[in-house]
Amino acid sequence: MPPAARTVRFSRLVDLSVPIRPRTPMCPAYPPDAPFHFEPDGKRLEDVPLETFVAPGHVLDVRGLAAKGAILPRHLTAARRAAPNRVRHGDAILLRTGWWERRRRTSAYLSENPGLTGAGARLLVEWGAGIVGIDTANVDRPNDATYPAHHALLRADVPIIENVANLRALRSSTFLLLALPLRLEGVSGSPIRLVALTE
Repeated sequence: MPPAARTVRFSRLVDLSVPIRPRTPMCPAYPPDAPFHFEPDGKRLEDVPLETFVAPGHVLDVRGLAAKGAILPRHLTAARRAAPNRVRHGDAILLRTGWWERRRRTSAYLSENPGLTGAGARLLVEWGAGIVGIDTANVDRPNDATYPAHHALLRADVPIIENVANLRALRSSTFLLLALPLRLEGVSGSPIRLVALTE
């Protein structure tokens, strides 16, 4: 059944994308082309319904963590309580660690970011998150080579968006997230132009 039609009103378009250049920071653990590198039995990009990538969005403010700090369920619960709107099934949740704002031009951006724990990722799945984004190069902590957040989210078919930029511009406003991937086949990920439509 197709999703119900809805009217969207917005007066601002906020670009949440990082420019793609030859030197765009990428998590060094990722190979340049890595189909199904986290969940070999998971969905390919072309198997994910396009409407998944258009969703009401929420910024959860989890700033204040130390380098390589763990985003725990208690951090997410406190941030959700402080958010102005209720998170509904299928909504996009963007985690604002402040890392992009403070460290994006340093080597620490790639090697010392705070990240989501497996328990934190499973809580987001329980909440019904349709997309999870974060303002770091890796949703997991850099010193955890088991990638628990990647596995927990991708097993639940929740797309992950890393390197989310400019979350400060959204603050706590209501917005519609557009995270449309390129029309690629046989791959597990894609560059996107991430945009928020907001009032």
